[in-house]
Amino acid sequence: MEVEALDRPAALKVWHAVAERFLPAEPERFASLREAIAAAAAALVEPERQPWIVTEDGDLMSPNWIRSRLN
Repeated sequence: MEVEALDRPAALKVWHAVAERFLPAEPERFASLREAIAAAAAALVEPERQPWIVTEDGDLMSPNWIRSRLN
């Protein structure tokens, strides 16, 4: 991934492992991928939450990808 991509807009959607507990249907939009990753990190505090990020370029970042970037 290009470093410049971190400064481009991204969207975050957090799914729940428990189907009855869906979070808002629409993804939350962020001004940068950095901000989306930070919000995803906060969501990962609760193990049943599954954050997914979609970049402006259409790249999809899974919960495992997000976790690997936080370490």
